[in-house]
Amino acid sequence: MHSVGILGCGWLGISLAKKFKELNYQVLGSKTSLKGLSEIEKIGIEGFLVVLKQDKSEGILPFIKNIETLIISVPPQMKSSDSNFTGKIQTLINSIKSSSLKKVLFLSSTSVYGSKGGFFDETKKCFPDNRSAQELHYCEKLIKKLTIPTVIVRLGGLIGEDRNPIYYLQNKIIKNPNGRINFIHRDDAVNGISTLVTNKKINGLFNLVSPHHPTRKSYYNYVSKKYNLKDPKFENGEKVLRIINGDKITKMTEFNYSVDNLLI
Repeated sequence: MHSVGILGCGWLGISLAKKFKELNYQVLGSKTSLKGLSEIEKIGIEGFLVVLKQDKSEGILPFIKNIETLIISVPPQMKSSDSNFTGKIQTLINSIKSSSLKKVLFLSSTSVYGSKGGFFDETKKCFPDNRSAQELHYCEKLIKKLTIPTVIVRLGGLIGEDRNPIYYLQNKIIKNPNGRINFIHRDDAVNGISTLVTNKKINGLFNLVSPHHPTRKSYYNYVSKKYNLKDPKFENGEKVLRIINGDKITKMTEFNYSVDNLLI
């Protein structure tokens, strides 16, 4: 039986765990609290208490001891003033080096490309312009230096039935209304990531972004009506056209985006 460990069973990680169970993988998941462990164990995931720290990570060695593939699904916590994401990932990498892992996937973000306009595929240079994106980009480089096969997955903005940025944007003025959306539905994120795991010969860098890029104005007007929210307000200003291309995975694997219309 193949085995996969998901470091960080949050909103996306739990869905990944369920997917790999469907594929008959042995699935291990990590949480940072006993309450969180109880939640994932209820759905049949073997849970481990793992806390990443800059100097010493608690629980990581038992977690990765007997798995083939590790998926790192731990985003930077920018709300914490003492967060050092890079230091935590470096400590994790030190543990990985002494393990018998065969493959590592690091879930990053398309924010590493920066906020300037343009067309971005995996060949484009990155110009991250905020702390979170800068740390992610640096950690990508650390992961790539591992001697085992690695995959970097740059995810677009994650959405799903129970998650949408429109809630965060309530009572705010939405910038760049004529710019384009670069989102990925959770279903496609899960299926894309699982494809990159199950294809043993695949490694490298992949964007996971829906091929549907509606304008920000049309998208947020649509979802506001869908969820019976008040009409959003938009900023008047120059359009920044920024499109992230996620076609590489469809050309190199059997994966295809199932949610090709984000106005759902």
